[in-house]
Amino acid sequence: MSDSFAFRTYRWEGFVFNVICAVYFLTLAPKVVDAGDFAMRGGPGTVVWLGILLITISLLEIYAFPTKMRFVREAAGEQGDQPGNGFWLWMFHCVISVILLFLIAGSFGVRIEGEDSEMPGWLGALIPVVVIKELIFLGFVFSMKEEKDDRKPDPRYRRPSGKEWLVDLILVCYACIVWSATWGAITKGMSMEREDPVMFVVNLFVSSLLFLIFYLPLRIPYWLEEMAQVKTAADAWKLAASVLIVLVPVIAMFR
Repeated sequence: MSDSFAFRTYRWEGFVFNVICAVYFLTLAPKVVDAGDFAMRGGPGTVVWLGILLITISLLEIYAFPTKMRFVREAAGEQGDQPGNGFWLWMFHCVISVILLFLIAGSFGVRIEGEDSEMPGWLGALIPVVVIKELIFLGFVFSMKEEKDDRKPDPRYRRPSGKEWLVDLILVCYACIVWSATWGAITKGMSMEREDPVMFVVNLFVSSLLFLIFYLPLRIPYWLEEMAQVKTAADAWKLAASVLIVLVPVIAMFR
């Protein structure tokens, strides 16, 4: 039973992740988008709850990301698959983490734009800390490319596991909240110009590409697991359908 459960998890957890995010984007995301937009645009006042929320979920990710990568590595090895290359997603994850740092500062009323604004020393000192954290994450991304013959099974990361369910919960919350506060806030009020067919197609392409750039890096372990399974055209279509489930509702929100 556990082997069957492990295989179903391996095949479908990325899909379930996207479905949960799609539901969140359509229901709860607007409140976080508004708060992120306020912090990003430098409006007067603070959004303390958003800052606390972003700090909490960012700290939890430091535990959840490496742990999930170990589970994915173990699962892919058991299935005889080689996880995909996550370097480019990691690069964008690094950029998003820096943006998130400035959003957290903005949530507490720190303004770094304008003639009279200046970056606080503590904020500048935290940027290298974020980069170091990202470099540690990169080590886990590169570890996924270890040759199968060199892989040593680790029973601590066999499925099913309550620990993995916990990190799944953390990572899906991280993806939902961080997406809302960054890309969702950046594109708030963006028009698709539906009345102009040419511009609509252009905006549709650009917005879809930007969405993927900001969304996929927030789910690196799941993407690597999904890419490891793409061996046939049917597998590729399954992955595309999974991405569309979360992409279409977001694009539909633009007018």
